Amino acid sequence: MKLFLPFLASIVAIFFAFLLKFLLQILKGKRGKNTEPPQAKGRWPLIGHLGLLCGPELPHRVLGGMADKYGPIFTIKLGVHNVLVVSNAETAKECFTTNDKVFASRPKSMAVEHILAVAPYGGLLATSAQDH
Repeated sequence: MKLFLPFLASIVAIFFAFLLKFLLQILKGKRGKNTEPPQAKGRWPLIGHLGLLCGPELPHRVLGGMADKYGPIFTIKLGVHNVLVVSNAETAKECFTTNDKVFASRPKSMAVEHILAVAPYGGLLATSAQDH
């Protein structure tokens, strides 16, 4: 009997802790605004959505169907990387005018060294004739 009361008290405390956590998540979900775009369903563990884009249907048609389902802005996974897909002209304009510093100043990748048209914000977009 001596061991039963502390055991019962700890079980009741754990139950109330989980109940409190659940209620706080419900209240936070109703109050908080989700600012992240939706993630498209159907991704595979390692390759992400590459299987959908390499299927029998053309990639732009697959992305158009996803845009109809998830809205004008959503994310997909290409391998382990998240990719933001924007299929609305107004949203794309906002990305490249209002938030252009955020989009242009993303971390430098290997593509920056190999592709001349990609440069950090304020950088040169093409090399001069003397560099060739």
